Amino acid sequence: MAKHRITITVGPGEDAAIREAAADYGLGLSAFLRTAALAEVARCRRVRARFAEVDAVSRAAEESPPDDISLAAAPEDDAAMDAYLDAIDGGFDTRGSSAGRLPTGLPDGKPTLL
Repeated sequence: MAKHRITITVGPGEDAAIREAAADYGLGLSAFLRTAALAEVARCRRVRARFAEVDAVSRAAEESPPDDISLAAAPEDDAAMDAYLDAIDGGFDTRGSSAGRLPTGLPDGKPTLL
């Protein structure tokens, strides 16, 4: 089997750390780097396989035309939001005497989630 050489560049101190790790495992530098590289290849392939279906769905969604939906709020949504905001505004005194107090209900008497 023909072998191929690969050259890598490491930063200051990284070479010593790599050599030390290789020695800790009883491997030569080349064997250690080969083992580490192939382990990373296997990990990358597992990740790609694990997320292949999700990635395909995501790509399909990005490539398809958008659904024709209206994002406008319905009138009843606007009324409910106005009532909620009015309840919040009513719970705070403009002079600050009730600063920090939150309203406990809407004008219709229904409790809020606060």
